[in-house]
Amino acid sequence: MQIAGTKEFPTNPEQTFELLTNPDAIVQAMPGMKSLQAKSDTLYEAEMEVGVAGIKGSYQGTLEMLDVVPGERYRLKVSGEGAMGFMEADVAVRLSELPAGGTEVAYEGEAKVGGVVAGVGQRVLSGVARFLINQFFNGLVKEAQRVVG
Repeated sequence: MQIAGTKEFPTNPEQTFELLTNPDAIVQAMPGMKSLQAKSDTLYEAEMEVGVAGIKGSYQGTLEMLDVVPGERYRLKVSGEGAMGFMEADVAVRLSELPAGGTEVAYEGEAKVGGVVAGVGQRVLSGVARFLINQFFNGLVKEAQRVVG
């Protein structure tokens, strides 16, 4: 499943990068994220509880940031599994300053799911992925508005 999109932030690229890589901000913004524990500067262990469109369950996994250039880009590699199945994602994230101020965050990558969760169908999974990504970015934009406001 391909995932891609953009989101505008009111913060500059450095501030936006800080939000996107701040474990506390991620836990606050990501629906169902219970914990995010740093294992190194770029590797985190995560615990999530998801309950959307018949995809209910707890998942344990990792988030790893690769090819990091602060304020510009990074690659996010995510993997997790639970009783309902597993998921893996590899997403490139790019930040660019907007002419009027603020930052555009563009993301593009691929996600794979397997197990019982894959049985709900590609269309439902794509919809759930879009929902979770939008909730995540909307939560971070709210935090960014607090930073500038």
